[in-house]
Amino acid sequence: MARGKKLDDKTREEIKAFYASCGNMRETARKFNVSPSVVKKIVDEEKDEVEQLRTQKKQEWIEEAWKTINLYMQHVQDPKVIARTSARDSAILIGTLHDKMLKAQELELKRQELELKRKEIEEATDTTTRVVIVNDVDEMRKVLNERNQNNSDN
Repeated sequence: MARGKKLDDKTREEIKAFYASCGNMRETARKFNVSPSVVKKIVDEEKDEVEQLRTQKKQEWIEEAWKTINLYMQHVQDPKVIARTSARDSAILIGTLHDKMLKAQELELKRQELELKRKEIEEATDTTTRVVIVNDVDEMRKVLNERNQNNSDN
């Protein structure tokens, strides 16, 4: 692309969509024949929109993967396939699918955990609460004694 030439809105949207699906600025730049800095500028202009697109693309990919897994599961449950499959291959298949399902659950739990942490951080900025953790028992006793003395003096 010629230096300084303005990109049309369609190309900008295509760049955002492609970046959302691959997540790689250099690859996106090569595909659209622009510099990585141009891709970064476009992505940064509407960061929330691009992040939303990336999340949507990931979800679409996950749904497609589950469709494929379910089709394969139907295929391997066919009695003819079972009869031709060795015990070793069946064990590998079951182990792989089990691993993928556990990984999906783990990722969902991590997503939920991150969402909770984000909410906690947002709430923490709204209120000014301070938590002090004392690791030294003697220091903790000293502080408690001082507080008790102050309370008895009042």
